[in-house]
Amino acid sequence: MEANPRDPFREDNFSHLNYLLGVMLMPVQVLVEKKTLRGSTLITGFHGVGQTGYIATSYLIHALKAERIGFVEVGNPPPWVGTAEGGLVTPFEVYAKGKTVLVKLEFSPHRSEEAEFAKSIANWAIEEKFKDAILVGGLDISFKQRRDDFAVVPTGAYLDKAKLFKAPILEPGLLVYGPLAVMLSEFEIHDFPAIAVLPYAEPARADPAAAALAIRRIASTYNFKVDVDELVKDAKFIEREFDHKSRLTRKSLQRMYA
Repeated sequence: MEANPRDPFREDNFSHLNYLLGVMLMPVQVLVEKKTLRGSTLITGFHGVGQTGYIATSYLIHALKAERIGFVEVGNPPPWVGTAEGGLVTPFEVYAKGKTVLVKLEFSPHRSEEAEFAKSIANWAIEEKFKDAILVGGLDISFKQRRDDFAVVPTGAYLDKAKLFKAPILEPGLLVYGPLAVMLSEFEIHDFPAIAVLPYAEPARADPAAAALAIRRIASTYNFKVDVDELVKDAKFIEREFDHKSRLTRKSLQRMYA
């Protein structure tokens, strides 16, 4: 009898199923050149309110002239790559300058992997014995009630050092949501010093000014020589680029994951 190609018990269909399960269950992996990262500071941010975390991380990589040292591999990678002077730009990359390590997310992880992605990055920093971590995000400006332009959320192990940022701790009642919350929870569980730097930002558009504020405070606290004038000057251009990129990404992800 001829095999039915739609028969779910056909051997080749089992092979295909195993392949799909393998992709779905593939763990998030940080692929970095073998080098000692002990004592480093991790800096990263996600595509949240005002795109603040992504803009700040990307600009710091540019300003510090950090070099790419690796990648983050996932089971459901965004179907995009870009180009730069050095070659291809992949969705998730790791950069370093001295003892500063930056994880840049060119696109957001797929929703099914978002929590695992954040948890894996946090655990990687812990296992590699990093000194501390700075997570950059944004606060919806509509919740702003004080004169302060940003707030911080430190883990218990970072609480004393958080005073150097000269900013209030996020007031009770307001919640950190998404990947930054997952990372903060993981760091707190493992008694690891980490802080979220959260400037108030416009939620409906990219907000380079909010990113510039975060960069200034980080640079001041960690003695980075970073000039944000270029970022502020190109604010309108950056907003247009993010708007275009967001539209393309939404259309593609709707087709791929709907």
